[in-house]
Amino acid sequence: MNQPDLAGIDPFFQPTRAAFWLLAVLLLNGLFSIGQLLGLGFRVVPVAALLGLFAWTLYTLGFVAMFRALDLLDQHPPAAYVLAFAWGGLGAAHLALPANSAIQSLAAKLVSPEFVAVWGPALAGPITEEFLKLVGVILLVLTARSQFRTDVSVLVVGAMAGLGFQVVENLNYTVRSAINFPTESQVQPVLWDLLTRGVLSGLWTHAAYTAVASYGLALFLLRPERTRAARIGMALLCFALAWAMHFVWNSPWMEDWFSDDFAGLALLLLAKGLPVLFAVALIWHAATRETGAYLHTLAASLVPERELLRDDEWLRLGSPLERWRVRRDMGRTYGRRAGRLKARLQREQLRLVLKAGMYGRGPRTARHERAIRRLRAKLDTITQPAIAA
Repeated sequence: MNQPDLAGIDPFFQPTRAAFWLLAVLLLNGLFSIGQLLGLGFRVVPVAALLGLFAWTLYTLGFVAMFRALDLLDQHPPAAYVLAFAWGGLGAAHLALPANSAIQSLAAKLVSPEFVAVWGPALAGPITEEFLKLVGVILLVLTARSQFRTDVSVLVVGAMAGLGFQVVENLNYTVRSAINFPTESQVQPVLWDLLTRGVLSGLWTHAAYTAVASYGLALFLLRPERTRAARIGMALLCFALAWAMHFVWNSPWMEDWFSDDFAGLALLLLAKGLPVLFAVALIWHAATRETGAYLHTLAASLVPERELLRDDEWLRLGSPLERWRVRRDMGRTYGRRAGRLKARLQREQLRLVLKAGMYGRGPRTARHERAIRRLRAKLDTITQPAIAA
């Protein structure tokens, strides 16, 4: 692997770049549109709109907590994830609505309205939504190219863009279903959408699809040793996989296999979703393995001190699940405080290696070095007596 480039990173505020202004204009346009939807909801079904906004905000925070628990959010400053989420929820979601309607109207004229009623969502959704979500990731890359140094750094931004689309689309459905709900209840449609569109569908819809498509973008950006044709082919293959996942999810396939009650719906969603989750898990494994190799190279050349990064910690540097298991086991053995200290220690080590790769060792990494030594001393006071005993 090449030696790390220590030129620093680009911020996302880039007023001299066209991608920055295109991103800003489309986000503002989407904010106006989504604001109109929420305004309508608060006028017509205020309880459902407020409860839906609260429920889907908590849903978002759950995903963010999961990403943070796996140390995925240290790849970028917070602005990257805010912008990615905003693009999915404001930019892509707003642009997809008229595009989906246009495709379905064209299909109704070319085939039949009956065909569109059954296959319209599967035909239109994957084409427009997967393309538009990925466009936002590309705009973010063009705005701050040097921030995207690892496969995971691209994937997690793609996942956040997909999550933004997913949350705003679900909020849209919640408000509209409350307006058209057959009873006067404003709580029941919120709970139903949260259960079906959130709990039963959340792990294998838009966040998963955009992560897969973004992996193709990562392969294109971060594999300079391969030919341009090969990198374009890999990017197109990942986009096609994301499109196929979305198509199958929106299609009526397998609906006849299950009953029309809630149990049948749950089984249908699981049957469609579990293969998606399996494919995404394989891609995330490949991405974290490649990212681990990059982090190992940085640590070997820039953080050789073993009091900062011990051998076992070095080995797990690029494995989020292994790092999570270590702090879970430490929490079980020595108590919750030890688990929390280990989590903070791991996070500071990751930040140290990433910052060293961006800027070299110096003032920007010194505070992480001090934090690692301080946290290790606190952790040793808990674990050493037990080891000695």
